Amino acid sequence: MPNLKIVWKLFLTQTSLIIISLLTIGLYSGISLKGHYLEQLAPQLTTNAVLIREIVGKQLIKGKRDTIDFLTKKLGSEIHMRVTIVDTAGTVLGDSEKDPLKMGNRLDRPEIREALRGKVGKSIRYSETLKTEMMYLALPVEIKDRIIGVVRVSLPLSEVEKKGGHIYEVIVWGAIIAVLISLGIGFMVARRMGKTLTQMTQAARKMVRGDFSELIRTDSKDEIGDLARSFNAMSIELQNKIETLTKEIDEKQAILSGMIEGVIAIDRNQRIILFNSASEGMFDVSSNRALGRFHWEVIRHSRLNPLFQEVLEAGVPKMEEIILRYGGERILRVQAAAIPTKEGNPWAVVAVFHDITQIRNLEKIRKEFVANVSHELRTPLTSIKGFVETLRNGAVNDPEKSLGFLEIIEKHTERLNRLITDLLNLSQIESGKIEMNLKPVNLVDVTFRVISNFKEIADRKGQKIKVNIPPVLPHVLADEERIETVMENLLDNAVKYTPNNGDIAVSALDKDSGIQIEVADTGIGIPPNDLPRIFERFYRVDKARSRELGGTGLGLSIVKHIIETHGGNVRAESEVGKGSRFIFNLPKVSDFG
Repeated sequence: MPNLKIVWKLFLTQTSLIIISLLTIGLYSGISLKGHYLEQLAPQLTTNAVLIREIVGKQLIKGKRDTIDFLTKKLGSEIHMRVTIVDTAGTVLGDSEKDPLKMGNRLDRPEIREALRGKVGKSIRYSETLKTEMMYLALPVEIKDRIIGVVRVSLPLSEVEKKGGHIYEVIVWGAIIAVLISLGIGFMVARRMGKTLTQMTQAARKMVRGDFSELIRTDSKDEIGDLARSFNAMSIELQNKIETLTKEIDEKQAILSGMIEGVIAIDRNQRIILFNSASEGMFDVSSNRALGRFHWEVIRHSRLNPLFQEVLEAGVPKMEEIILRYGGERILRVQAAAIPTKEGNPWAVVAVFHDITQIRNLEKIRKEFVANVSHELRTPLTSIKGFVETLRNGAVNDPEKSLGFLEIIEKHTERLNRLITDLLNLSQIESGKIEMNLKPVNLVDVTFRVISNFKEIADRKGQKIKVNIPPVLPHVLADEERIETVMENLLDNAVKYTPNNGDIAVSALDKDSGIQIEVADTGIGIPPNDLPRIFERFYRVDKARSRELGGTGLGLSIVKHIIETHGGNVRAESEVGKGSRFIFNLPKVSDFG
């Protein structure tokens, strides 16, 4: 049978959907019914527990173990439930199924703990004593607002499991019967559909080779029949237009061959007659949707549409820069020129679009970088100059003041040194000129070495640095000195921005994607609006505080570039007032073969 493949695909799909649907309904029904049974048991257990509490409460005051155990066994046999009496220390005073003297302390049972807190304790778990799954309910025994013990009643869930098993059995047999019935019906329906689809497939293959002569024959009145008739109409229409389309495509291909710039042509009637693939990406419009339409319907831009009109009317070339916001802001340089007729009158306009977004962004980054560096250098230099002038004007004769001024000058000098060092490191990393000394690195050793450098500072602030790293961790292929710089920057930020007596945690996990390292703190946190920009150069959440703490605004940018140079990634999570988490991944040595 030539259509066996499509038949089986349709047939198996239908059968699979039926089986999955029946199993889903069955499992849901079984679970829901089991939950219903359990909900019915809870009120019954509660009622019995309340009655037993009234009976046993007086005996608990007297503390007579023999009497309590005898009474417990008698009550348990009457209500056909297991009854257990426990004092506040967790000692079993009576049990309807076992000798209480041979039973261990029950203070670790969750329902007992809840009852001793004055609440209703409920639990479903496996009983080691009775070797079966049980449902427990415990109530506190109170005398004058004082808890003196706990009454616990329980029932085995074997009956619930038995009923559930019966339900699943019925569902399985029902599913089998439904599947068997669907086999015959599904196969016939799939075979009928598959025959027409196979014919359409064969005709489509001939169309690929340029043969449009074969038509689909079907008497079906459903959607498949409609599809077959539409296919026939399409085949005839294609046969009529194929020569015209081929000629037009060849002409346009000759014009657009090898162009990466966007090209749009508009005729005298201001309709689009050419729209290449580069233009589709720039304006987020397909050429099929653009061709033949007015340019202002396809390209909605306040300056671009008048530009076409001006060139078309005047016939004079024009060049402008425009900003597009289709899927993100982009800057385009537009060069538009008119195409004249033999008489010299413009009959169309051709516009070429050059994407200069990257050039403008680089210029913007350069300007911002120069401005940021100038600002960062100006502040300490101005302070140093001011204090030097103060010393020169006579403050040098005051030993106490001059010493203070020199300390401030030294502080700003150190800040300048850190800033210049960070700038040089960042420049080398970004330029790719720095050589990475890649070798297997033990992150455990690096982490503890870096933590030891911050221990004294953390101790002065009463901070606790916790380490959660497995003693045996796969090595990573990295530059040990650069990874140490990453850890130092992250720990330095954590110590700076975590208040006194706060916590800092360093952890590592071995994952399939590599080794994940996390530095978390309980510091001031980062607002959500600032979080996406913290890895930018010179970006600070709190500029005044960052400078006060000695930050250069380049640490996290250095971290990002080092990790990405190693083939990893870094991200930050934070909540204001609760702390921040910086997480980065590095590939394992085994990932490199």
